Amino acid sequence: MMTTMYGSVDDVDQLTNALIKSNCHFKLHIDAAYGGFYYPFSSNDNSLTFKNKHITSFTLDAHKMAQAPYGTGIFIIRKGLIQNANTKEATYVEGEDYTLIGSRSGANAVAVWMILSKNGPHGWHEKIFILQKRTQWLCNQLDELDIKFYRHPASNIIAIHSNFNFPKIAKKFGLVTDNHLQPNWFKVIIMEHVTIEKLELLVNEIKTSLLHESNHLSDNKVIS
Repeated sequence: MMTTMYGSVDDVDQLTNALIKSNCHFKLHIDAAYGGFYYPFSSNDNSLTFKNKHITSFTLDAHKMAQAPYGTGIFIIRKGLIQNANTKEATYVEGEDYTLIGSRSGANAVAVWMILSKNGPHGWHEKIFILQKRTQWLCNQLDELDIKFYRHPASNIIAIHSNFNFPKIAKKFGLVTDNHLQPNWFKVIIMEHVTIEKLELLVNEIKTSLLHESNHLSDNKVIS
């Protein structure tokens, strides 16, 4: 439910339909680490909720869109299935581990409760509505400039393709790349502090760069 680089969303119905057709027994986990606090408020997609009987569990990271303290993870699973999430062995950690560890800080859980209580469902819808409008504004500007980008319609992530000298602009504005060695895409995440005024600075920088590139090409044609 929204990848952290592109904001793309998988079509789970396509997956479950194929598994059912093949008579496979399966459990489906949804990685909503990024989109869990965004996508349900920007989309009416009921195939990515517990209304979908094929979905078993979800994970969400509250330290992303909910802006809780770092390391605040949420795991939700249907009743009667929690034993499937417990394991004495995890190859990526040393020693024994469980999905639910009792020694984690309770302050993180309290912080999430306070954030959600303060906003409420209506406040959260309003927040996402505003971010969607800002994201669409930037998409419109990029379209006008004929800049290649990807954005899922229900996402606040815009991945801009690395053309002309965009890496220099991305470095100036602190944009995240898909690959630090050979970057192909740079993402802009529209958060509450990312206002239209700040986005205008990025757009103007792109316009200046395009103008400079156009003048440079014209000079080369004259010389040739």
